[in-house]
Amino acid sequence: MGFVCVRSLGGIDSGMSDSPSTSNQPNPEDRILKLEESSGYTDHHIEILSGEIAQINKAMLGLTRRFSQIEARLSEISDRVGEDAPNVPPPHSAGPDIPKDPL
Repeated sequence: MGFVCVRSLGGIDSGMSDSPSTSNQPNPEDRILKLEESSGYTDHHIEILSGEIAQINKAMLGLTRRFSQIEARLSEISDRVGEDAPNVPPPHSAGPDIPKDPL
């Protein structure tokens, strides 16, 4: 199905003609130049984003390492909590015959 556009001369073009209109279509050199510029911008943005991804990966590795260290420390602390704590009465319950600092 063709499209209909109104030309500046007042005629109607159905868009189905075999001869391309030179006023509506850029020449091939301009199209190639535009595509090369677009490709250059795309390459530039890809380089920027690749650098950002590398920084994120580096930060992620550091955070993973820190998380593993914290996890090991918490495991070590939880193992120590299971040990018997000394049975020391609180300081406010010490009477005249119990020293305030039993240790």
